[in-house]
Amino acid sequence: MAAKQTKLQLLHEMLCEVFLEDLRQSKEEGIPLPAANLGVIRQFLRDNNISASMDADDMAALRDEFTAELAASRAARREAARAAIDSEDPLAGILS
Repeated sequence: MAAKQTKLQLLHEMLCEVFLEDLRQSKEEGIPLPAANLGVIRQFLRDNNISASMDADDMAALRDEFTAELAASRAARREAARAAIDSEDPLAGILS
């Protein structure tokens, strides 16, 4: 005998509530969920065609963060190269 649609919907909803409660409790207590639990939640989302995408503002903020880090890294290397040129040892700033 097949389960009724209403029972399956209730089961689905209850399972979702259990996952949410596990995640809330994990976050509140600062104890990470085991990888197996996270895998089950991930599969549940995938099976229900749930996905998330970053919006344009999030992507722009991430791009700006990486651009700033890259610029700082390049500036530091440039300064190290200039210092090496000015010193007696041309590799001093580059190899440190």
